[in-house]
Amino acid sequence: MNKIIIRVAIVLAVLGAAGWGGYRLFNSMPQRQASIPTTKVRQGDVVVRSYTRGELRAVRSATLSAPNLFGTVQVTKMAALGAFAREKDLVVEFDDAEVISRLEEKQLELDQIDEQLKKSRADLSIRNNQDQVELLRARYAVRRSDLEVKRNELLSAIDAKKNTLTLDESKRRLKQLESDIKSRQEQAQAELAVLMERRNKSVLEANRERARLNQVKLLSPMSGLVAIKQNRGSAMMFGMQLPDIREGDQIQPGIPVAEVLDLSELEVVAKVGELDRANLHEGQDVIMRLDAIADKSFTGKIKSMSSTASANMFSSDPAKKFDVLFSVDMRQLLTTLGAKQDYIERVIATAEANRKKAPIGPPPGAMAAMMARSAGMGGMQGGDAGGAPMFSMGGPAAGGFTPAGGQEGAAAGGQRRAGGGGMMAAFTRDLPADQATKMRAAITKALGGKNIVELEAEERTKVMASLREEYQKVTGKPMQGRRPEGGTAAQAGESEVASVGTPGGRRGGGAGAGALGANGFSAKDMENAKLPLPPEEDSQIDVLLRPGLLSDVEIIVEKIPNAINVPTQAVFEKDGKPVVYVKTDRGFEARNIQIFKRSESVMVLTSGVKPNDVVALADPFAKPSDKKKKSDGGGGAGMPMGQKGSR
Repeated sequence: MNKIIIRVAIVLAVLGAAGWGGYRLFNSMPQRQASIPTTKVRQGDVVVRSYTRGELRAVRSATLSAPNLFGTVQVTKMAALGAFAREKDLVVEFDDAEVISRLEEKQLELDQIDEQLKKSRADLSIRNNQDQVELLRARYAVRRSDLEVKRNELLSAIDAKKNTLTLDESKRRLKQLESDIKSRQEQAQAELAVLMERRNKSVLEANRERARLNQVKLLSPMSGLVAIKQNRGSAMMFGMQLPDIREGDQIQPGIPVAEVLDLSELEVVAKVGELDRANLHEGQDVIMRLDAIADKSFTGKIKSMSSTASANMFSSDPAKKFDVLFSVDMRQLLTTLGAKQDYIERVIATAEANRKKAPIGPPPGAMAAMMARSAGMGGMQGGDAGGAPMFSMGGPAAGGFTPAGGQEGAAAGGQRRAGGGGMMAAFTRDLPADQATKMRAAITKALGGKNIVELEAEERTKVMASLREEYQKVTGKPMQGRRPEGGTAAQAGESEVASVGTPGGRRGGGAGAGALGANGFSAKDMENAKLPLPPEEDSQIDVLLRPGLLSDVEIIVEKIPNAINVPTQAVFEKDGKPVVYVKTDRGFEARNIQIFKRSESVMVLTSGVKPNDVVALADPFAKPSDKKKKSDGGGGAGMPMGQKGSR
């Protein structure tokens, strides 16, 4: 019995050893590694390329924002999406009924105050005449009493005493009358000052309403494609797409309404990884292919690159990347689209002209006005009229129409305290700092701390004449600077004063056909502005290029002749050194390599392998558990082990 058990145990041991040996032999066979993907080491001319994907956009753009009309901001007219707007074309118009109603109310109130001023001045004149008559009678009574006193030597003591008392009484009455007349005049002047202050307030309010009225039309500051923004003020639910702004919508002041895109010069914005960024420099040639025109390729160059990397938290790629701008050869692009030569030359000329223009931003004084409002320097009354259309130049919103009402309030408030913000700007424009300081001191001295609107027309003329003389003394030359509408700078200051001092005067321009308003356009431009033609009725080829189109960009980094190279997937890291796994008769073996150039797709080697060597594209010695961990990890599922180190 024991012999049988021993024999069975021996047989089982032999079978187990045979099975284990077969299992080890099977694992060590070359066929086990036959499932590993491989490639050959290549030798030849290598063109190191980098690939990225970007978005087409206009180099210059203008964003128009809704103004603050101090009431309902409702769109009444709007250019069609994709329409090609010329400069000074109407893009958006808002309902101005409330503004006109308030302006008429302020004008009516101003007229009533003017009538009250006329009546008060007439009453004061009548009262002054009556006081002069009474004063003349009192003086006559004193003179007569004085003559009677001179007869006292001929009269009795009682009559002489009566004459003396009568003279004293007459003098007392005269003195009392003079005091009463002075008090009545001061009271009348105080009443007139109150009415003048009310009138000044009404003038400022009317001017603010006129400034708001100038903001109801948003005109295009340049020729370009009209892109309508989404109505972010409308109610929405999760997952709901925001609708575009349409006619009849009520929107919040300050939100972007439309964007005008100058399509005479385009660029592609994209992101590249850290390896590509090290190999790129400005001026490198690129080849671009638009998805909308997939069968055509266009040339361009690297325009600029960012020096810092950034990551998009909403993207599935956690890696930080660098922003790169690519210029587009507009002549080649337009030729491919079938544009005629004369049209191409006109587009190129437009791009050159726009490039030479100053960046679109707030007009002079707008920043000071906003600072004055924030610091409380007299802009409180006009601050509520802010929120005028803003537009930017060159991508981000950077400037444009200024808050006309805010500028109005700041300038007007400054005039009420300093006595002449408009004259300050007129007389100190383009002057050096020391001369500007002297002119400000001269203006302050000439006004004597008074309010400009309190000066009569004759006084204003004298003040302006003296200031022109002072300007010539300070600068050594007569004042001949031209203002935008054709008058001199001194006349500009006079018009600033006259506009505030007259009931129908306008601040911020727009009173005449050539005067520039707060939004940079004249009243004639605002009146003649019309909506551009819809895209289907417009024959311009510019509308074929829509900003936002996606493009594949191929960057030619370097050309290396007769180079040994392998794909990036074939390089791994082992013990902190880059290696490749070369296939031999006994299986795969690791070899240390020396990397000369690298990119996202190809690595050029100087040692470690020979041409036509077969290398693995996956780690042949990776355990199944390691592969499972990498696949479960998500981010490194398709990345060979050690690739991050090799990069």
